[in-house]
Amino acid sequence: MKYRAGERRKAIEYEKAISEWWKKNKIFEQSIEERPEDKSYVFYDGPPFITGMPHHGTLLSSIVKDAVPRYYTMHGYRVERRWGWDCHGLPAENFVEKQLGITDRRDIGTKWSLEDYIIKARESMVANSETWRSTIDRVGRWVDFDHPYRTMNKDFMESVWWAFKKLYEAGKIYEGRKVLMYDNKFATPVSKAEVTMDNDAYQSVTDPSAYVKFKADNGN
Repeated sequence: MKYRAGERRKAIEYEKAISEWWKKNKIFEQSIEERPEDKSYVFYDGPPFITGMPHHGTLLSSIVKDAVPRYYTMHGYRVERRWGWDCHGLPAENFVEKQLGITDRRDIGTKWSLEDYIIKARESMVANSETWRSTIDRVGRWVDFDHPYRTMNKDFMESVWWAFKKLYEAGKIYEGRKVLMYDNKFATPVSKAEVTMDNDAYQSVTDPSAYVKFKADNGN
């Protein structure tokens, strides 16, 4: 396809035009409705923290999560793709405690009632959702943003308890010991991923290299 001088639009204009065409003609919705329910491909999307902002790492994984369902959609499968939010863990708690001005976990239950803390936490779990929507829309990912699941919803938590119960009944749950990093401020074990989320978690160091020379034996 050839373009005349001055007629070719900027890439961002094509990007917006395609996205608007998809929405106007409900292309994503049609890709689901036109395929039979008895031929479904179930795709479980590990959700991002709702308190976090999109970055290169989340966008890279998000593009892969879009490519796999598209592949199966093109093979005739019905792929319903619900967006999800991770509302648990230290990032969520830290986000809420900054808003409330809590610097000591002992303030929860004394200066702030547990009920007020939970209410504030649930209210805060809608933060940044629109930022995510616009970013995911721009990278061209097809996903149902209007009916997301949240890990703080009772039906979701009860489904986790149900799965844990099934594992327990199958004899897959055992008690053991494992060494974990511990956060004295938040009074909880922390994962490696949670440690490396902070900007000051990395330190630049000089790693010395050693070079050793050996004389060749018979030219080998």
